[in-house]
Amino acid sequence: MSLEPESPSPLNTFIIRFWREVGAERACWRGRVQHVQSGEQAAFLDEDSLLAFLRRWVRMPEEIEGAKE
Repeated sequence: MSLEPESPSPLNTFIIRFWREVGAERACWRGRVQHVQSGEQAAFLDEDSLLAFLRRWVRMPEEIEGAKE
């Protein structure tokens, strides 16, 4: 379930978990992030995926002003 916030909340809490998986070829880091207020979760394999999830909930003031125009 995807809950897109209508307007950014002044308070957002996230739980981020990391673990290392060792496979036959190589070890890699994996993770899961959860937005506490909505309960929405996502798995990620890299920094870009984690940041994309966080950006959906946390916007910088200049991004908010740009969206209003």
